[in-house]
Formats: sequence, structure tokens, C-alpha cells
Amino acid sequence: MASGIKAADIMSTNVVFATPEMRVTEVARLMNEFRIGGIPVLSDDGLCGIITERDIMKRVVQENKSPSDVSVREIMTCPPKVVCDVSDDMENVAELMATHDVTRIPVMREGKLVGIVTNRDILKNSADLIDVLIEQARVKGRDRKGHVSYGKCELCGMSDYLIFAKGVFICDACNV
Repeated sequence: MASGIKAADIMSTNVVFATPEMRVTEVARLMNEFRIGGIPVLSDDGLCGIITERDIMKRVVQENKSPSDVSVREIMTCPPKVVCDVSDDMENVAELMATHDVTRIPVMREGKLVGIVTNRDILKNSADLIDVLIEQARVKGRDRKGHVSYGKCELCGMSDYLIFAKGVFICDACNV
């Protein structure tokens, strides 16, 4: 179910990026300074890759290479495993992250990098998504006992018809 929240709504637009010619020491300094775990790599042709902490650990540290001797081009993931469009739903972006085992996805508009969505962006906005789902349950109406859905009670774990009370979806037995 689409929430209406798009990648454009949750992405960071002040994207820190690297170039293929940069040394790994420079990228590590940027990651540390901005407290980020990965950086898109841009060339004159646009987005050409992504470099992450994992790339540095696997392709530099594990191989006992000197970070000042290694260029971004040598270890970046090229092309990035996945990108998304500004119009993609937040749920689609989260699904892409899970499917491709990544924690950040470059956001594109007409072939150009315009932002980045991280797993933190998804988590920060999931509260808004939960509010949307609760409101949709209210709009769809309730049965005569006030139930809004069927599923597992968030307190006891039993499957039953649920109402939203005490800030969670619960069964009648737990709603005392």
C-alpha cells in the first residue's frame, strides 16, 4: 500500500560526494566529518558509483593496502547496486534497500543525482507512515465492536480482530 510519501520528500539534498580520482584517505575523512557511511561517486558523466565503509574495509583494510595509495575508482561499487527516482514511494525505496542489502540509495531525476535516501530517513519517516495507516483504518470504518483490522495483537501476540487503543493495535482481551 502506498503512503504517498515519496523519495523526494525524505531525501537529503546536500549530498556529500567523491570523485573517482580521490584517495580513500580523503573519502574516509569526509565520512568521518559528516558522520556518514557511504558517498556517491560523481564524474563528468554523472553518478558512476558509490563508496561505502564496507568497500573500504573489504578492499583496503582487509587487503592491508595503504588508504593514501588507493583511489576511489579502484574500490567503489560501479555502478551502484541500486538507485531510485524522486517519484518512488518510500515503501519501494525501503524494499530496494532490503532486497539489495544497502543502507543508502542515490536519488535520481532525469538521469542526474539530486539526493540520497538512507535507512535513517526511512526510520525517521516511518512514524508518519504509521499515522497514515491508522488514519486510513479510521476512514475505512469499523465493525460494530470498533475493530479496525485483523492481525496479531501487539500486546499478547494472538491473532484476532483488533482495535487501536493505548497507542497500539490490540485484541478485545487486552483492551481492559
